[in-house]
Amino acid sequence: MSSFRYSDVHKIVYPRRHEGIYKNRGDNPWISIRIRQGVGRDPSKWSSGQLRVIAEVSSAYSDGRAMLGTRGDVEIFKVDFRLFNEVTAKLKEAGLDPRDSCGNSVRNPIPCASQFCPYAHVNAEALSTFIGDYFRYKNEYEQPSLPHRIKISISACERACAVPVAQDIGIVAKPNGKFNIYLGGGIGEHAFSAKLAFTDVDAEDLLPICIGVAEVFRRSGERRGFKWIVKSRGLDEVKEEVVAIAREVKPRLPKPPDLSPKIIKSRIVKVPYPTGWVTAGELIKLANAADEYGFGYVLLFNNQNVYIPVREDISKIEGFSNYEIKNPGPTYPEGPMTVACLGSELCPPGLIDTTSLGRKIHVHLSRFNEPIRVGISGCTHDCGMSWIADIGLEPFGYRTRILLTIGGTSTALGFIIGTIDPGDAELAVKVLLNMYERSGVHGVRDFVAKVGIDAIRGELGKNVPSLKPPDKDMVIIFGPD
Repeated sequence: MSSFRYSDVHKIVYPRRHEGIYKNRGDNPWISIRIRQGVGRDPSKWSSGQLRVIAEVSSAYSDGRAMLGTRGDVEIFKVDFRLFNEVTAKLKEAGLDPRDSCGNSVRNPIPCASQFCPYAHVNAEALSTFIGDYFRYKNEYEQPSLPHRIKISISACERACAVPVAQDIGIVAKPNGKFNIYLGGGIGEHAFSAKLAFTDVDAEDLLPICIGVAEVFRRSGERRGFKWIVKSRGLDEVKEEVVAIAREVKPRLPKPPDLSPKIIKSRIVKVPYPTGWVTAGELIKLANAADEYGFGYVLLFNNQNVYIPVREDISKIEGFSNYEIKNPGPTYPEGPMTVACLGSELCPPGLIDTTSLGRKIHVHLSRFNEPIRVGISGCTHDCGMSWIADIGLEPFGYRTRILLTIGGTSTALGFIIGTIDPGDAELAVKVLLNMYERSGVHGVRDFVAKVGIDAIRGELGKNVPSLKPPDKDMVIIFGPD
C-alpha cells in the first residue's frame, strides 16, 4: 500500500494549481503538469526541440506518455510531486512554462492558426501572445486573488474556429480591421452561450477590455465563474463596469503589436491523435518530420491534432504519407475526430473511462469523410468540450449517467437529447451516426434542424432503452442559457 495519501498530497499541491500542477487520482505521489509556451512565445507553435524535451521529460519522470489538451497545451502525468520544480526547470530551458495553465488564473488565450489560413483578417497568434503575456505571473490574476479561471480565445475571422461561444472572453476579428467580443460563455455543468457584448472594437481596446473583465470578476469573488456574473447582473450592467475599468487602465497599457495577417503558404500534414494520447516516441517522430521536411515546428490547437507545416513532397515522409494533407485554411470544424479529456484513469473528478470509450467511438467515425466531431468528457468540467461537438457526451447526476448533446458548433452550444447509461454511450453514438448518414444532410446541426430533436429522441428511444428525455430539472441545471 502506498505511503502517500491523496488528501495529504492534495493539500500540498492545491495552493499551487496556478503554477500548472494538479493531483492525479489515488493514494500516490503523482501529479500532472500542464505545459504551455513561455512568455513572449506563440502559444500554438511548438518547436521540434520542445517536443524532444517533453518526450525526454515524460520518459524520465512519467510513464512515457503525454496528452494533447483542448487549449493548445500538453500535459504529462504520474510525476512525483516532489520533483515538480526540477521538471519545470527543464521545461523552462526549452521555452516552456506551466505557469497559469491551470487553477484559478487567466489561462492561455488560444488563437486559431491564422498564419496558415487565407481567411484570416488579423494575426491571431500575435494578439494571443500580447494579451496572454500581460496576465502572466501577476498575482492579482492568479489564485487566491482570482476566484475562478478565465478563458480567452481569439479567432482571426467570422468562422470563429477558436470557439468563442464557450469562452469567458471570445474575440473575433472582422473584415474591417475591428473586433467583436463575446462575454460570459462557459461549458460543463451550467453551460452558457457567450453573448455578443461589444462590436467594432479597435485593437488597442482589446487588452483594456480583457483587464476590465478580469477586474470585475476578481472584485466580485464569484467562485462559480465569470459567466455567473453575466447571468446574475445582466450583460448591460457588466459591460458598463468593464468599460469603466478599461478606460481607467488604458493610458498606462502597452500598445498591441502589428496585427496584420501573416500568411505562410505551406501545405500541412494533419496527424490526428483520437482522445489525445501521444507517446514519447511519437513526439520524437513528429519532431524529426518537422525538422527534415518542415520549418522546425508543429502547430497545436483545440482538437488533439498535430499539424506539421511542410516544405517537401509529403510522400517522402516515412510514416506520415497516409495522413491528410491540408491546404491552408480553417481548422474548425474538422474531422472525423474524437476529442476526449483524461477521464477516470488519472483525473480525480473523472467518472468514466474516456480513452477507452473514445477509441471505440472513433472506429464508427472512420467511414465519414466530413467534419464530425465527438467530444467526450469524464466529468462536468467538460474538458472534452462536449457542448461544442457535433455529438457530445458528459457525465450527469450523482448516479452517473451520460448527458447526450448534438449539433454543437464553434458559435452555438449543442441541443440536449437526454441521458443514457454509460454502457450505452457507444451504441447511442452509433445510432446517431447511422441516422445522420441516412438523412443525406451535410452538417450535424443542419441535420438536427431538418429532422428535429423529437424525431432523434424517438429513434434513440427505440434502440437505446436507457434513454431518458430531458425534464425540467435537467434543463435548469445544464442550460444552455
